[in-house]
Amino acid sequence: MINVSTFKLYGALSNEIDNFLKSENLKCIVKRTENDYLIKFDFSSVDSSVSDGVLKRFISKFKNHIYAESNVSLEEQLVKILSVRNAKISVGESFTGGGIASLITSVSGASKVFHEGIVAYSNQAKIDRLNVNESVIETFKPVSSQVANEMVKGLLSGGKTDIAISTTGIAGPLSDDSDFPVGLCYIGVGSNSKITVYKHKFSGNRAEITKAGIKTALFHAIKALRSGEFDV
Repeated sequence: MINVSTFKLYGALSNEIDNFLKSENLKCIVKRTENDYLIKFDFSSVDSSVSDGVLKRFISKFKNHIYAESNVSLEEQLVKILSVRNAKISVGESFTGGGIASLITSVSGASKVFHEGIVAYSNQAKIDRLNVNESVIETFKPVSSQVANEMVKGLLSGGKTDIAISTTGIAGPLSDDSDFPVGLCYIGVGSNSKITVYKHKFSGNRAEITKAGIKTALFHAIKALRSGEFDV
């Protein structure tokens, strides 16, 4: 009997996954696309006591990186969870330039869960479209946790969305007048019950930094929903 367990993980995990699999000495398929991993365990040649132990150790070690137990993409999993919760999501993007909204709406069924996407690239757009306080931008600079937090609040303030994602960062190749390092990024994820802002320092060229921000934002939203962090 074929007994396969499938997981999708996200993060900088290559060495950790390699070391885990070597220690378990089991058949396993690993497919990596940048920081996105598909892992399939083949337990067809072992008894259930062995497979149960492996899965318990695997989930314990990688629980903060697992986002699905089937072969789906980040955007597919996010739409699936939102659909089950009957929840709406909105996105306010700066350096990711609409990439998050594009991926979400590429998924069949997204129309049931996606409310709006706003690319507020300039400071004035953040003020006008997302109600970011001008003094917050002046005090903390556009690329800051405070601005990412305000962007989420602005999306939620209309009362028509349950979950909101915001991104603000420096994709390069040069910094802005803040002189913050290229690759610095803040991702806000929140609901009316809680807002969390994550700080990241991505590496690579402009396209690579932007793509990392898009994927990481989707991952943070999934993790928050799966953990019960939001009251939706």
